[in-house]
Amino acid sequence: MVYCADVAVPAHKDRCMSNLVCVSGDFCSGSTLVFTLFRKTRQFYCLYEPLHERLREYLVYGLRPDEQSHHFFVDQYYREFRGFRHAGALFDPRWGASDLYLPADAEADADPLYRYLSYIIGMSFGRAPRVMFKENRMVFRLGWFRARFPHAKIVHIHRNKEAQWKSIVRRVQAHHGRQDVGQESVHFTGFNVARWCEDLKGRYPELAADRSHTGFERFAKLWERSYEENRRYADISIDYDDLLRRFDETMIGLWSAIGAPPLDVASLRQFVVPPQKHGSQKVLDMPFAAVRVAVDRALRKYAKVRVRVESALREHDQPARRY
Repeated sequence: MVYCADVAVPAHKDRCMSNLVCVSGDFCSGSTLVFTLFRKTRQFYCLYEPLHERLREYLVYGLRPDEQSHHFFVDQYYREFRGFRHAGALFDPRWGASDLYLPADAEADADPLYRYLSYIIGMSFGRAPRVMFKENRMVFRLGWFRARFPHAKIVHIHRNKEAQWKSIVRRVQAHHGRQDVGQESVHFTGFNVARWCEDLKGRYPELAADRSHTGFERFAKLWERSYEENRRYADISIDYDDLLRRFDETMIGLWSAIGAPPLDVASLRQFVVPPQKHGSQKVLDMPFAAVRVAVDRALRKYAKVRVRVESALREHDQPARRY
C-alpha cells in the first residue's frame, strides 16, 4: 500500500512504479543540476532530498538557494512537499547522517523508512503520473531501495574526484568566510565527510580515520565506495562533465534509459551553468535580494524553534511511537 491524497490505495508497482526515478549522487557532484533539469521538463513531480536531516525545518520555511550553493534556477527546494501533512511526523532526521548502509534484505529495522518513502512517493503519484526524487544519502541504501521498489529507475550522477573535492572545500570556505576550514585533516567535517566515514567504517574499514593521512585521502576512499555502489545499482550513470560538454547527447541518453516521453533538449540548455561562469551568474538575481536573505534567516530561526517544540510535544504525547 502507498498513500495518495492521505488515503491508502494499492500500489500497482508493475504499472506506476516504473515511472519512479531516483537520482543518486555525491554532494557537489551535479545532482542538483539534474534535479533542476527534471523539474524544468515539467514531466515529473520532483522531490528534493527527502532524507535531509533538517527536512522538518525546511518544510516550515521553504528553503531557497544562497549564493554559495551555485544552485541556479531552483527557487524553493521543497515546494513539492506542500500538502504532505504527515511527512514531518513520519520522517526521522537520523536517516540523514547515520545508519547510512542498509542491506538489501533489511526488514523490520527499515520499516519506518519504507513507510515514509511510500507516503511521499504515493502522495506524489496522486499528483502526477511520473515522480522523481533526488537524494545524496541513498547511495549505500540503493540495494535495499532496489529490493523494495524493483521497477524504479536509478540515475547516477558522478563527477571527477578532484573537482568534486575542490567544490566541497570552496563551498565550506565560502560558508565560513576563511581559507582554512580543516580540509587537510582526516577529521574534515565539510559536507559530513568525516561523519559518513565514521558511520560506514564498520562496513568499509579503509574509511577509518587512522587509515588515511589527509582529508582528501579519506574523501577519495569514500568517493570510490560511493561510485562502486551507485554503478552497481544504477540504470544509467552520467558524468557531470558530459552534461557540460555533450549536453544534447547526454540528456537524450538519460531520457531513453528511464523510458520518459520525448524531450525538448534545446529548451533545457539555458539551465546549465559551467563552473567557470558561476562567479558571474547570480543565484539571487532579483530586486531586494539582501532583504530576502534577511527574511530567510529569520524564518530559519523560527523553524528551528517550531521543530523543537513540535518534537517535544510529539515525544510527550506518544512516547512509545517510533517514526
